Amino acid sequence: MYESIKETTVKPIEQDMDYDKLLQAILEIGEQMLIAGAEVSRVEDSIIRLCRSYSCYKVNVFIITSNMQVTMITPQGKICTQIRRVDDYGVNFDRLDYLNDLSRRVCREKYPVDQIYVELEKVMSRPSGSLGRNIFASILVSAGFSVFFSGSFRDVISSAILGVIISLLNNIVFKKEKNLFVSSFAVSFISGVSAFVLVLTRIGSNVNIIMIAGIMILIPGIAMTNSIRDMLTGDIATGTLRLLNSVMIAISIASGFALSIILGGRFL
Repeated sequence: MYESIKETTVKPIEQDMDYDKLLQAILEIGEQMLIAGAEVSRVEDSIIRLCRSYSCYKVNVFIITSNMQVTMITPQGKICTQIRRVDDYGVNFDRLDYLNDLSRRVCREKYPVDQIYVELEKVMSRPSGSLGRNIFASILVSAGFSVFFSGSFRDVISSAILGVIISLLNNIVFKKEKNLFVSSFAVSFISGVSAFVLVLTRIGSNVNIIMIAGIMILIPGIAMTNSIRDMLTGDIATGTLRLLNSVMIAISIASGFALSIILGGRFL
């Protein structure tokens, strides 16, 4: 027997609930989770749990990297449908952890809609990674890979300097240019030129090792990993789109470094 014909007693809080506004708030949480780097299966599961916690049923969720569609039936039998376009994404696991915790608290406490927005604003207002911390992480990554690829002490120092340059470029370029392909190409090209400058000024000795160490910071490894996870959980379309997007970004990064090698090869 379908749930739609079951006789249920609607609680007072559910009678006064604006389910269109509730669905909008739930989509806000789901969208921010997707932007923060969550895999599609996690976002879909969270949205379904949130809708069902407010006694909604027949919840259908369809998500790809740029689009979210949710349909549900309220306890009063009203069908609610909303579509959301997602035009931004990145990686912020700290925010994702708090968003995931928020979705579980909302399911447990059944907050009023206004309270959901208040709690969501608290999560979104948390300070993200500072520039200094990002620079420090870039130094560790680039210098570490320089050691891994048997670079000399000069190469390790040069790779650390290149890590600082890449981190600063990311902070500047990606804020001004939202097209990831263009921004990735620009950052990789300038980074490649910087690697040649470090060798020409005798700070570094092996431009290939310095470049390889620097490029590791830019490779979209998490996006590729998420694409495989999406495909393994059955979200073939989303996984394929994410994989193609990651490959295109990797190609733009490689093209930027390749152009710098073509130009820099004339000076070495």
